[in-house]
Amino acid sequence: MYRPSYVAGSFYPAERSSLQRMIEKFIEESKKNIDFIDEGKNVGVLCPHAGYVYSGKTQAHSYYYMSNSLPETFVILGPNHTGLGLPVALMDKGSWETPLGEIKINEELASKIVENSGFIGVDSAAHKYEHSIEVQLPFLQYIKKDATFVPICMGIQDKETAIDIGKAIAKSSKEPLGVIASSDLVHYGSRFGYNPLKGNKEETLSWIKKNDMEILKMAEGFDIDGLYRFIDSKDYTTCGYGPLSAMLSCMQELGAKKARILDYSNSSETSGDWSTVVGYGSVGIRC
Repeated sequence: MYRPSYVAGSFYPAERSSLQRMIEKFIEESKKNIDFIDEGKNVGVLCPHAGYVYSGKTQAHSYYYMSNSLPETFVILGPNHTGLGLPVALMDKGSWETPLGEIKINEELASKIVENSGFIGVDSAAHKYEHSIEVQLPFLQYIKKDATFVPICMGIQDKETAIDIGKAIAKSSKEPLGVIASSDLVHYGSRFGYNPLKGNKEETLSWIKKNDMEILKMAEGFDIDGLYRFIDSKDYTTCGYGPLSAMLSCMQELGAKKARILDYSNSSETSGDWSTVVGYGSVGIRC
């Protein structure tokens, strides 16, 4: 099955050379902030999935972190924004297209993950219009042209499901593996139905950063239980907490002991709008 790019021209440039230049610029900027002190054949990252003009800087930190020692194949976990398809949907055959070319699904790994999970079903409908996985692919193609991947779209994100998926991924791979959790952080403002703080600009942005950093610190500490308590207690609008938890679960199963916060930003830094803000975080893990 062939999946054409759906958000090229909106979330990122549709023209190949423009897209390459944009990614290269973000990667070069990220090099100033990351040293390669972490070692290991397996790598996991948290990446945002907004339009590149907003989140590309933070997204690039995750891909530059991975670029030091790259696996051949990756699992990309993203939330389901469209509501289409199965509750947890894996696409197990074919390839996806971006302006940088086609990237193939690793069919063998996809089959094993489905076999080892009690929650994942095979379904392409959930992936048809979903952007959270697609926007990761140009960055991945930029750092490794011949990469293969397995896309998993999570419409349900409870803790039991996320941990099951993470363990299934870890059990299914006998080769070095990259696991990418695609998630933005807070979605703040009336547009998102989430406006818990009636403060001024300084108070609002401070509150947003403080709470987003709590999410990143829990990821850094592999605190999946704490992450779910935090999300539930605040009705916090992090859209991919399930994919994040699945990635953390997988990396723990593979033997990871530590994680690093690589970068944080939010949309107001680009838009100047503090009444509607989306947060972006990058976390890296090697083992």
